[in-house]
Amino acid sequence: MNIIIVGAGEVGTELAKRFAYANHNVVVLEKELKKVANLRNTLDVLVIEEYGKRINSLDQAGIRNADVLIAVTDTDEINIMVCMIAKKISKIKTVARIRNPEYYSEGTIFSNDQLGIDYIIDPEKLTAIEIAKLIKTPAVRENEYFADGKMELSVFKVEEDSEIAGKKISSLTQSQASLIVAISRKNGESIVPGGEDRILPYDTIYVFGKTGFLSEIGSMVRHKVKSVKNIMILGGGKIGLNLAQLLESDKPNGLSIKVVEKCDERCLEISKALSRTLILNADCTDITFLKEEDLSNMDILISATNADEINILSAVLAKKLGVKKTIVEINKPDYEFIIPTLDIDIFVSPRLLIANKLIKLFRKSESLTETILMNGKVELLEITVTAGAPIVNIPFADLKISKGIIIGGIVRENAAIIPKGKDFLLPNDQVLVFASTKLITEVEKLFSVKSLKH
Repeated sequence: MNIIIVGAGEVGTELAKRFAYANHNVVVLEKELKKVANLRNTLDVLVIEEYGKRINSLDQAGIRNADVLIAVTDTDEINIMVCMIAKKISKIKTVARIRNPEYYSEGTIFSNDQLGIDYIIDPEKLTAIEIAKLIKTPAVRENEYFADGKMELSVFKVEEDSEIAGKKISSLTQSQASLIVAISRKNGESIVPGGEDRILPYDTIYVFGKTGFLSEIGSMVRHKVKSVKNIMILGGGKIGLNLAQLLESDKPNGLSIKVVEKCDERCLEISKALSRTLILNADCTDITFLKEEDLSNMDILISATNADEINILSAVLAKKLGVKKTIVEINKPDYEFIIPTLDIDIFVSPRLLIANKLIKLFRKSESLTETILMNGKVELLEITVTAGAPIVNIPFADLKISKGIIIGGIVRENAAIIPKGKDFLLPNDQVLVFASTKLITEVEKLFSVKSLKH
């Protein structure tokens, strides 16, 4: 596809990287010279510097022949205007990042059609929804579906007292309908495991299988996970408010919710929007305040202020003071790599959430598609098997495949199969392959597919 991205901030840069990696033709429009230079030096995409003449810039980017325009500048109004102009010039799908709900909530003056927008992305709302899911299903960190929903990839955090901690993968009595296909370690290491690899405490494991059949692994991972009752949210911004509203709506669980916000005026604002949440006007990095709040009785602490540094520091302090689990909002890519070295349980990135959502939305429907896992260290490839591929008709037990490549699933005649040693591939099978990034060339040869890189 031909994709135009307007805005080369953290979200725009991430999208450009992902779409270029998936072999889409990407053009980025950006007005700041520093961002233009950075993108040109780091990515194989066309970067056009805007000089204020937006229609001319869009024409230069090829708007009349483009398939998708994604407007992700820091300003809602600019994103809306770009989409409106694009729709007037071309029959194109448009996406706008919009933070102000007044532009898209029910009862607004303009409809999405009038604004020229096909898809609206609200990063704060998306982040709040993701954190709420993590709170309500503490063992599962994320879920994704493949092969028209027939296959499921679930991500679990292995606790120190989990049943599977310390065991070899080959010794696990896991279901015939699932496989452990990738492991992310606390030290930052990422592997596609073999049978002799062990599951270690605090590993994040990626489990692939038939949809609905992953409960066995899940029960082993969440061996001693207790129900969540007491929750503290640091930061009363849009994420904090959205999250508190979502948690308040979960009335059956009767959650006890506290929001800590430093700004007096903001405390008054959010108190009007919330009914069952205790608002605390305080500095979330104040150790005296944190000690007084008796954090040892807190089940989960979410740090979602506007500053990554404060989020990280406050979460580390809270863990030292006895909080059982911490979830941290992180925006800057550089900080994502140090999180595994700190005593922080989960980080959530609005940038990555938006990128993942849009990559899925515009995923190519060809013989091969890709999903990037663990910051690009592992890939999930969806491949349609061709008749002449070297891997066809050979039992998996007889295949010589490098460690680091796992054939995770097969869809044949609308049926999902988790392959075993006696199974083999047939032409037109849809196959899901997990591979370390460094072994992609070997996967290409096995399936006789065109190169995945530019």
